[in-house]
Amino acid sequence: MAEKGGFLMRKIFAAVCCVLLLAGCAAPAGESLPPPEAAGPAEDTGPAEDAAEYAACLMIPLAELEPYAPLVSMEPDVAGMETMGEVLCDETLPGGTRVVCYWHPDRLTDPDCRYEKYWAVHQGDKLLRFAAESSGYEGGYGVRPFSNVLGQSGFCIEAPRGAAYTAWDYYVFDETGVPRLLMDCSNDVLERDVNGDGVTELIWNYHGGQFVTCAFLREGTVHQVEMMSLLAEHLPITGLPFGDLESWGEEGLPVSVLAGGWAVIDEPGPKTWIEGYLRLTEDALELYVPAEQIPLDAWAGKRYTLINGAPACRDIVYPEPDVPPAWTVLGPAVPAPREWAGQDLAGRNEAETWTGVEPPYLRMEMVSVLEGWMVVSVSHGIGANADNYVYRTHDGGVTWQEAAKLEEAGRYPCAVGFFDDLHAIVGIELSDGAPVFVTRDGGESWERAEFPAPVGADGWTASDVQCSGGAITLTMAGGEPRREVWLISRDWGETWEVEES
Repeated sequence: MAEKGGFLMRKIFAAVCCVLLLAGCAAPAGESLPPPEAAGPAEDTGPAEDAAEYAACLMIPLAELEPYAPLVSMEPDVAGMETMGEVLCDETLPGGTRVVCYWHPDRLTDPDCRYEKYWAVHQGDKLLRFAAESSGYEGGYGVRPFSNVLGQSGFCIEAPRGAAYTAWDYYVFDETGVPRLLMDCSNDVLERDVNGDGVTELIWNYHGGQFVTCAFLREGTVHQVEMMSLLAEHLPITGLPFGDLESWGEEGLPVSVLAGGWAVIDEPGPKTWIEGYLRLTEDALELYVPAEQIPLDAWAGKRYTLINGAPACRDIVYPEPDVPPAWTVLGPAVPAPREWAGQDLAGRNEAETWTGVEPPYLRMEMVSVLEGWMVVSVSHGIGANADNYVYRTHDGGVTWQEAAKLEEAGRYPCAVGFFDDLHAIVGIELSDGAPVFVTRDGGESWERAEFPAPVGADGWTASDVQCSGGAITLTMAGGEPRREVWLISRDWGETWEVEES
């Protein structure tokens, strides 16, 4: 059930918006194609493993980053005990320091004080007030000590300040004993040396994890950087961390990268996501992706098609509103299928390339800088009967070579997923059995997928293919009454599990 839930959330997310991804692919005008997510190259044991070599594709200097200026909610003062109303939090830290959070004593009688709270150090009959709150929350406040964070030790207060926002404010004592804000964090906070400088940094997230901020020291001064927004400023892609902050390991913070960025969210056709890492040094924010995906701008955010039989591409994002960019022809016309040499149907035996042939169905997509796929279909008789051919490119879309024909396909494709240079799935529209074909060797051989009940041979057809989170999700529609089921495979389509809608 967790896989299905994640799948649905991914679909909703892609529809409404989306933190980093590259989009590519292509279909002739008027065709509507399902939007699969791409997984990086993996071993045949399943999509979860990725042995790719990673390299830096982007380094953003942080030299111009301004030092952090703490927010001051109030100037610290000393107040008498008569200023303390109902106590919301009362904690004694190691060493004996007592920290309290309390309501204004007049909050029930004075409308102007209705939401006022104060944080203070309780010192006998005096209160050293150092922070003010204004909210209606009546619980969830706390205090804990910390040590050796950003080179200092002190205490951290917990305070709810929004429906999905919990503040974690780090305080240290100045030379006069007054608590001063060191850093204000939120939600999930990670204390870890992430840049290898021997100092514990602070990392936290906001807005469902879409924004990730890191506080670090440079020459003894605290700086902070919101990494996802900074990344979006320097690369035309959007990025999202996946997993929780605890997943930040030696490689960095795992992120998903969307080719084409926010601008392609509402564009038709599939979107390509790349799994990479963000690394932070004292001087730069670095993005690492599989080396085979570099340079990103060589194929990211492009749409591919055939123009008079020749491969061509153009940017998905229009440089001028409502003015489509020109198609760029990449190389020579694609060779005609080998079997056409012996067929006189519609003059196929005279065709050496796809020049002059208008395929009713075409799907082209790059899965890396050099590797790409194409499924191209033509009618072979009356109605929706079709011959379906698979082509591959290994030189960035310049030239294409026939890999295989989808034998017994019968009709046109309706759900296609290209995952990496080895793995792909092609579902055929509803006919006798509506087959789904799987390859694990780069398209040279294909096998018909075998599904468990209730998805039988008749009456079911594929409608969508996705790959993410270590699993391929194939949406099938059919049955009586008509419904959808999700088929999950964790071994590149060898076996499947059914999840009912």
